[in-house]
Amino acid sequence: MTDNELRKAIRTLRDRADEARRHGDPEDADTIEKTIRDYQDEMSTRL
Repeated sequence: MTDNELRKAIRTLRDRADEARRHGDPEDADTIEKTIRDYQDEMSTRL
């Protein structure tokens, strides 16, 4: 993924995690947030 694609994916996943929490699905939100952290780690290694 390019840097821009990673940024867009992170934004989209944050929205999905927030939506999951609003709908009472904290386990799904936690899974999504782990993916976000993985993507952020990848971004930090590129800098």
